[in-house]
Amino acid sequence: MARRRRRRRKAGPEGWLIVPAGLALILLAQQARAHPVTAALILLGLAVVTAAGFWLWTADRRRLAGHEREVAVTDGMTGDQFEHFTARLMRVSGFREVRVVGGSGDMGADVIGRTPDGRRVVVQCKRFSGNLGSPHVQRFAGTARDIHGAEVALLVTTGRPTAQARDVALRCRITLVDRPALARWLSTQVLEC
Repeated sequence: MARRRRRRRKAGPEGWLIVPAGLALILLAQQARAHPVTAALILLGLAVVTAAGFWLWTADRRRLAGHEREVAVTDGMTGDQFEHFTARLMRVSGFREVRVVGGSGDMGADVIGRTPDGRRVVVQCKRFSGNLGSPHVQRFAGTARDIHGAEVALLVTTGRPTAQARDVALRCRITLVDRPALARWLSTQVLEC
């Protein structure tokens, strides 16, 4: 039976930080004998900077967790409920004349309305947890402007768009709102399109 070879983990850039930090501590210890007040002030400064960095890091993690909780309400929704959820979010964000038009035979338009500056917006809602592939974006691109007269084409999804889906959206001038962008939209109630 062949033995499996164990892969060595490469040291990341954080491993290199240990050497300079160690050298700085050695130099600081040597200087502490000659200048104890200066060394104490430097240590105090380092402690304050470290504490502030840790506080900012944890605050950012808490903020992201809060956004994820806000988007998590969509996980149990049906497609129809997600369309109405998106329409409500649009209204709160200043969109006008917002109507849910989705259903069988909607030809890719789930919600229509007007942006705050008056442009016609057509929205396709995709509520699922898997990857959003380029065929979904391509189908929407084929109907949004030509059939529905969209000036702004908006695809809102709780899924994860693939690189190809993002590329098609960019080429077809479709604003792609994925899960993280939806979380930002929920928290700020502002959507740039």
